[in-house]
Order: sequence, then C-alpha cells, then structure tokens
Amino acid sequence: MENVEDFYDQLSSSYTELIKKCVPRYDELLSTMFLYLQPDFKPQRILDLGCGTGNLTQRILDHFPDAQIDVLDLSEEILEESRKRFANNSKINYIQADFKNMNLSEVTYDLVISSIAIHHVEDPFKLKLYKDVFHSLKMDGLFIFADQTRGITDEIYLKNIECWKSEAFKLGSTEENWDMWMAHQEAHDFHSPVVWHLENMKKAGFNEVDLLSKYLMWGVFWARKTQING
Repeated sequence: MENVEDFYDQLSSSYTELIKKCVPRYDELLSTMFLYLQPDFKPQRILDLGCGTGNLTQRILDHFPDAQIDVLDLSEEILEESRKRFANNSKINYIQADFKNMNLSEVTYDLVISSIAIHHVEDPFKLKLYKDVFHSLKMDGLFIFADQTRGITDEIYLKNIECWKSEAFKLGSTEENWDMWMAHQEAHDFHSPVVWHLENMKKAGFNEVDLLSKYLMWGVFWARKTQING
C-alpha cells in the first residue's frame, strides 16, 4: 500500500468528483463549518489544513474574499490542482507540509479550518496538531474542522460504516471506488471518538469546545482560543 502522499497524488485530478460520491451530505458538511460564525467575525488571516483540491478553500473565499489564506497539504500534486483552480487569486499561499511537522507561526491566524483530513494522523499527533493550532491562533481565534469519527463502541462504528456504504452507492460510488477507500482507510486512517476530540482540544488549551453537528461518521467540531488560557 502506498503512503498517504502517493495516494492523494494519484487522485489529484479526480479527487473532487470522488469525494462528492463518497461523503454523504458533503455540501451540507462544508456549509455547517461557517453556519455558526458571528456576523462581525471578519478574519484577516486563515489557514486551511489539508486543503485538497480547494473545495473548502472556495467556501472560505465565498465568505471572506478579502482574507489572506494559507492552504496546506501533504500532496504536491493536490496542491498543484488547487493552484490551477485559483490561478488568478493572489491572496492564497501554498504550503506543502505534513500535519506531524507543520512549523506554524505563533499568534498568526484568526481562523484555522480543515475538512476530512485530521484523521490521517494517529492520536498522539492529533493532540500535537491541536496544540500547534492553538498556539498559531490569535486571541479569540477559531478552530473549526470536519472529520470522520469513530463510534464509542465497535457496534456503532461498524453500523456507521455500513450506512456510509449504502449512502455512497446512492451518490454514485462503485464497488471499485468503495474498495479503494476501504483499503486506504485500513492502511492510513485513524478515527477517534467525538469525546476524545473534545477532551483533547481542551488539553491543547481550548476551554470552549463544541460539536456543531454529526451525521454517521462525520462531525463538525468548533473551538475558540480565549483569554482565560493565558
């Protein structure tokens, strides 16, 4: 099995089409990430973690067209697809980096956002990522991400996967598509329960955390860096 970078390099030109056939309520998932933002929240600097081909980046541009956006991904081929997509936008800066070693600048971002990417690292690295994000945010900055989660029991987790498969086939996925995603999941995905995410965001320094929505395996998480954290 190839590594994560090679996997997404190979899917770079077809990623957007495949993800829409794979993830139930994908557009709703992305929309929910912006639904709870206050009208006076006007981020000037935003980081998109695991930007892929730019589906979430496009949503950021729709909401905050004047913001400076850093987009980060492990796959250079994926980043190239994003560069093509936003070729005329000078406000986007592209960063090739691994979540395990991002070297984010401290107190830089008003908003850090991510869609279906964080589950690619093991739990200890997720906690490190949460700490890195916390330190990269300005005071009152927000961290919002959508990701796959694990059920609190194996029975719930397996039922979610069963329902996911049914939904994916309704969206147009084929058996070949499904087998590809499952092989990738077995080798490279590390799903964590909702409670684990909330507890570890608090360990990272966020004292305000929440789950905005959840459907099957997909949850949308929210956290704010507030003064009480020092």
